[in-house]
Amino acid sequence: YMDLFACLQSCSLQLRTRVPCHGEPKTCPMPEVPSNGGLACVTLSNTRYCKPMCNHGYDFGFPRMTRLYEDCSDGTWSTMYIGGNKLAVCNKTPFAFVGGSTAYFPEAQDCSTTLANSQLKTKILDDFIAELRKHGKDGEAQHTCLVCG
Repeated sequence: YMDLFACLQSCSLQLRTRVPCHGEPKTCPMPEVPSNGGLACVTLSNTRYCKPMCNHGYDFGFPRMTRLYEDCSDGTWSTMYIGGNKLAVCNKTPFAFVGGSTAYFPEAQDCSTTLANSQLKTKILDDFIAELRKHGKDGEAQHTCLVCG
């Protein structure tokens, strides 16, 4: 029975981390979720915002200090990667320094751990919405989700 229980827990976690998080507008495709990290996403005023985040021990391929999130309102993501839905890549590194301070999951709390804990997940999403509001993004927060790579 223990093997079955362990299998069910593992399968449940895999399903939760692979759940698509589509939102409005429907013309915006679901972006690629970075391996070794995740995406926090929300819709405000018919614009979809997603914030790439890397797990501890990983960092972004491009500097993201001033690009805390990407947005989509017309079917195209505002990404630095050309021709696609890739918003970020999380590369293994001993030092993380090219993203903003909130762009990383804490050392003992990777994306999957965060997703499995409703309080941790809510904090990540609430912090992201607060960042958007600080940058003048208004509207009711809808279709919030956290998805892991």
